Amino acid sequence: MNTRSASARRWRRPVALVCAAAAVALLVVPAATEGTAKNKLDAFVVATNRGPIPACSSTPDCPPANYSWFFVYVSNANRLTNLNNMTTRATVPNGFAVSSVDETVNANGHDIFDATWTPPPDAFTRPWSGHWPSTVTCPETGPCNVVGSPAVVPGETTAVVYVRWLHGTGLDEPNGKYVFSFTIHGTLDGTPVDISAISPPIEMTA
Repeated sequence: MNTRSASARRWRRPVALVCAAAAVALLVVPAATEGTAKNKLDAFVVATNRGPIPACSSTPDCPPANYSWFFVYVSNANRLTNLNNMTTRATVPNGFAVSSVDETVNANGHDIFDATWTPPPDAFTRPWSGHWPSTVTCPETGPCNVVGSPAVVPGETTAVVYVRWLHGTGLDEPNGKYVFSFTIHGTLDGTPVDISAISPPIEMTA
């Protein structure tokens, strides 16, 4: 999701162009997860376009060949225990409630993009608020409009967010090998937990 805004982008420094003859397929790879054995949480990334991805000059009308969607999954291997009927996804015992996801894009060994995506009700970016599995609950009267945090309940594997990267010309983007890193911030029964997921390289071409 390369939303080119001042609040979501920090270009670090020029990057040397790298050409490669072979495409590297993006596989489903488990993340290096902090506290996996203790917390029984894991994360991985799935891309819709494994590359090579050519650049596009007609943004925002580029076809799917010029971009990839990245689905960031979290698996929760904790046990499902008894719960009352007033719980939400974020309050189910042993559920992992997600507060934000950090994304870093590395091209040819240099970080070129950083962003922090947040879910509803304070979604960034707002047009993509539907990219999160947030829970909506109902007050006693009136519309069902209470938005809770997205969460992964015990025994579940869920895409907590999906974001896009468009490889375009005129955006100061180099060609070469890109690696997409995600850190999912959240809580497990109120205890802060961070989980990491890193993609294999994807080749970006002219």
